[in-house]
Order: sequence, then structure tokens, then C-alpha cells
Amino acid sequence: MQRRWTLLACALVLLTAAACGGADDTDTAGGLPASAGGSQVCVPSAVAPPAAPSATQSGAADTPATPATPAEVQAFLGTLTESQRTQALHDDVLDAKRCSWSSRPDGEFTGRTGLRLGDLGDAQRAAALAALRGVLSAGGYAKVLRLMDAEEGGRDGFHIALFGQPSGTQRWTLQFGGPHLAVHVTTGGGTVSVSPYFSSAPPAATTASGRADKPSARRSPSREPSPDVFALFKSLTIEQQAGARLPGTYDDVVMGPGADTGYPVRAGLPFPRLDAGQQAMVRAVIKGLVGDAAAELAQPLLDLYATQLDQTTIGYAGTADPRSENAYFRIDGPRLWLEWASTPAGGLHQHALYRDKGLDYGTGAG
Repeated sequence: MQRRWTLLACALVLLTAAACGGADDTDTAGGLPASAGGSQVCVPSAVAPPAAPSATQSGAADTPATPATPAEVQAFLGTLTESQRTQALHDDVLDAKRCSWSSRPDGEFTGRTGLRLGDLGDAQRAAALAALRGVLSAGGYAKVLRLMDAEEGGRDGFHIALFGQPSGTQRWTLQFGGPHLAVHVTTGGGTVSVSPYFSSAPPAATTASGRADKPSARRSPSREPSPDVFALFKSLTIEQQAGARLPGTYDDVVMGPGADTGYPVRAGLPFPRLDAGQQAMVRAVIKGLVGDAAAELAQPLLDLYATQLDQTTIGYAGTADPRSENAYFRIDGPRLWLEWASTPAGGLHQHALYRDKGLDYGTGAG
């Protein structure tokens, strides 16, 4: 195991490049895109991303250089034909691919790149999932499989792509995603980034009449976000609730696909105003989402966010009831950005999002 992680010492990202239905399509409260149905049109950000901060720059994660490419990634590439390698492996880094992820399926979003799992042979498909498993925690990988299996088409509609040449000396990104899921891993050249990371359970299956039907075992939606999120906000006193309440209403996450810049001004209840038990809950909630990445990748970032908790706020709008389309939660720090929202688009379900304001995509975009 130790040798395996020596090989896997490359940084990875639960990341997602900016895509469709972006910030310009949302209301001033940062809610649901103007059109909840139909296709998404990919509009790249007009703002060029800043250069990637190095591990020695102020505000960047203090993480060690990563000397080797994960063995599972190299093994996956070894299963591909020349034509498939051309589809999967992009020479350029992700900076110019800012419309490559979405919460929508392929039929409603055309920006995805890479190889589709449904187009791979059994051995190639297994190798692709092994590459993904190598950058996630056991719980994170189980969640990803659960989310894929809950989709109507199962795992077939998910894509894997690599940006930049996998190397320990130059930055590169592994991107994996499909409907309701976006995972990116950026590493190399000392970069460790596991954001953006978007996950969501699809709505329960419905009958032809549109009424909620009992979900099948295959399509049973996972319970996202973590119940710990709701427990945290339900624990607030009346006074704390007043301090944590955000203005407006939210029908979706604010910094989702297509929104790489323009984070809202920090608002909500300061972390120091929570009692010891509530503070422990905040730490657990943060770890519960960031920790979907492999521990060796997530821990340096978790350590950084812990040093910034006194400058971090929690906020909510609507209710703390996940069954309500008005439920919205946020944890906002100097670098950390976490959101959870119950969205009614296509049937009530929850979206969960993790971003790092200083190191998204490994570039510092945002």
C-alpha cells in the first residue's frame, strides 16, 4: 500500500471545468439557471484564468511535489488504441477547456470530451474505473459508483479525459464526469488540487403521468448531501439562525457549471460564534465532501482549510429540510467554498459542490 501511494503521489482533483448554465444565467440570488429544461449552451468564460499558484506562494496549498504518474492512469492509457488515445489524451492543459462539464446528460450538453465508458471494451472500462478509484477515498469511490448506477443509462454515459501529458514534473488533469457528477484531478509540478467537485443524486424515477414512482433498486437515488449538513443547520439556536440566514432564495448552487469567477461576498454566521459541538460538525461536513478524494490528496487541503476556520462562515436560506426545494446551505472561507442545494429541476434532488477559490483546476481560476 505504501509503495502504491508513492506511485500515486501525484496530485489529483475532484475537479470540473466550467461549463454550461453559468453565472450569467442565474438570478441575483445565484439560483437556478433561467431555463430548467432543454439543452445547455456552452459559453466559455471571458476572463482568462490566472497562472497556477505554486506550492510556495502565499495562499497556495503547502503540498509536496509529486514525482510520479499514478500507475492506474498509465495502465488505462496502455489499454487504448491509437485512435482512442487521441480522444482521451489532450496535449493542452485544462485552461482552454472551460466548458467541459455539466450536471446534464449528453443529450442536453455537448461540451464533454474524452472517452465514453459505454464505448469502451470491458477491460478498458475496468481500467478507466481503476484510474478513478486510485484518486478517490473508498467512500468517495463508492459514492461515485452509486451515483452512476442511479442514472437511467447507468455507467455508460460517463466520460474520462486527460489534459496535459501525465507527468510528475508538469501539471496535468484527469477529468471524469457525466450527468450529476464531475470529478477532476490536477497534479504534477507540485500542484495538488481536488476541485471543483460536483455530485448530485438524480431525482427518483417517475411514471409516465409524471407522478413519483417507487424507485427501482438500480435507480434508487443516493442520499446527497450528507445528513450531517442538515443536522448542523438544525442545531443552530434562534440567534445563530438569524446570523446565518442569507438574503434571497436559491434553487441551485451558485458556483456550479459555467461559474468560475464572481464568488459572492462572504456572508453568514462566523465559525467562532458556533459552540464546540457545532464546530466539530462543521469540520466533519467539510471532510465529508473534500474527503471524497483519496486521503493523501485531500489531507493537505483539509489542513489548510482548518487554519482558516476563524475566517469562515456558514449560511443557509429557506429551510434545513432536504425535502424542501428551498433548502440551501453554504460554507465559505478564504479558500474553501462548499454548497448544497435542493433543486426542483427535473424533480426535487440535491446538488453538492466543492471548490477552492485559489486552486480550482490547479490553475487558481476564480
